[in-house]
Amino acid sequence: MLGDSSIQRQLREIFPTLSPVPSSREGVIHYRVGHTELPDLARYLHGKPRGRLALLFATDGRPIADRYEIHYLFALESCRPWVMLTLEQTGRDRLFPSITPSVHAAQWYEREIRDQYGLIPGGHPDLRRLIRHEHWPKGTHPLRKDFPWNHVMGRHPGEYRFRHIEGEGVFEIPVGPIHAGIIEPGHFRFSVAGEPIMQLEVRHFWKHRGVEKLFEQQPLAAALPLAERISGDTTVGHGLAYCQAAEALIHMGVPRRARYLRSFFLELERLHNHLGDVGTICNDTAYTLAHAHCGRIKEQLMQLNDRLTGSRFLRGALCLGGVARDVGQRRLDETVGELDRIEQDFSELEAIILANASLTDRLETTGVLTERIAWDHGVIGVVGRASGLDQDVRRDRPFAAYDEVPVRVALYRYGDVRARLRVRMDEIHESMRLIREIGRLIPRGEVVAESNNLPIPGDWAVSAVEGWRGEILCFVMAGEGGQIHRCKVRDPSFVNWPAIQWAVTGNIIPDFPLINKSFNLSYAGNDL
Repeated sequence: MLGDSSIQRQLREIFPTLSPVPSSREGVIHYRVGHTELPDLARYLHGKPRGRLALLFATDGRPIADRYEIHYLFALESCRPWVMLTLEQTGRDRLFPSITPSVHAAQWYEREIRDQYGLIPGGHPDLRRLIRHEHWPKGTHPLRKDFPWNHVMGRHPGEYRFRHIEGEGVFEIPVGPIHAGIIEPGHFRFSVAGEPIMQLEVRHFWKHRGVEKLFEQQPLAAALPLAERISGDTTVGHGLAYCQAAEALIHMGVPRRARYLRSFFLELERLHNHLGDVGTICNDTAYTLAHAHCGRIKEQLMQLNDRLTGSRFLRGALCLGGVARDVGQRRLDETVGELDRIEQDFSELEAIILANASLTDRLETTGVLTERIAWDHGVIGVVGRASGLDQDVRRDRPFAAYDEVPVRVALYRYGDVRARLRVRMDEIHESMRLIREIGRLIPRGEVVAESNNLPIPGDWAVSAVEGWRGEILCFVMAGEGGQIHRCKVRDPSFVNWPAIQWAVTGNIIPDFPLINKSFNLSYAGNDL
């Protein structure tokens, strides 16, 4: 059990019946709560100690226990450990109290729980389906343990009830879910009166692949390839989050050199994605010269990834207990030398981009997401840091080698497209600095550890990784015989998609592609 802390003392004073669950899980203060105290406790954590709702999900305890559990994970500014609240649902009771009225970030999570488990958040302001589109049969809840993973559902008729604004001169403009080009499917419905956008309603979850159900068919030691494919551009981020949770379950240490190499691969992934985003943001303003040069530099980085790991997207670089591919000192030195040349090239391009007055005029004050709205909705990553939210898992809860190679966090407060561009540019330079530090400080030694330990059924672990979009969370609960009982993955896109609806309000329709690109959220990572 974790030692006493200021937040535990505060909670004991305000909620005297509350007592932490004895646990050996590092970095988590765990409480079991009742239905009546949950709303007040969640409201308090979100308010005074500024607790961000980082994750909300359910588990079906069968066959280990005949109950459902709903877990609320809060990240507090005042302390490094997470605070987890667990609510039990026993018998045939399907109703649990919604915290959405006071913690807006819970809105999609609670709708997801209703779709996946059939548990109903009482008092939720919007109980429409989220993941289960209307063609899913009524009563279909795929994450229940009695729902077969390979069940083929028939198609049923149904219609989604969009929100409508009534009034003279108000028009609705539907966009998607099928788009021109190779963009993934997503539906956007705009309400406009004249040019300004009055309302945007996002309707996603067209890519549901049942990934979390597939995890339950996997042994703990064999599920990494599935984790790497959750979102195709975030191989290392999702793979590392899974590895850390699985390693905690089987008490597997990771060699120090392997921890450095994990940070090395993660920063390489951040580099090529951020460079691509800088280019495409410029492209959406018709500044094709900058787009072309960013594409050229990004291709150099993708080819570097391929030479280092055999994969342009760094697949197969990680393994449980460390990394699957060592990178020798000579190759590290060559990588640093190549990045030095790339950084000089990018710095020249960056100066040209930032000196372009017409580009600045197009980006400034476009798609503003205020710090207040960003905080209320639990926004994370690049989008959050551009709106003044000073948070980065690499600094706040160090993993891999970030406790030995500290991170300088890029932070802006304007919350517009230009601020999101500047965060990416700063992080490109910071990733290159971190890679240089890793090349200088990396120790010699093994790159993978072995373990024959089996996890205890019902035991769980949660891990966090700062992917290039933002914080990735992975919760893994062990089942019988080394199988996975439950794996909950939260990509930053699931958190940030609802916030884009606030960023576009008051802008015009032609601004939306630019705002959307400055968020650059994943459809696949959002919808598992």
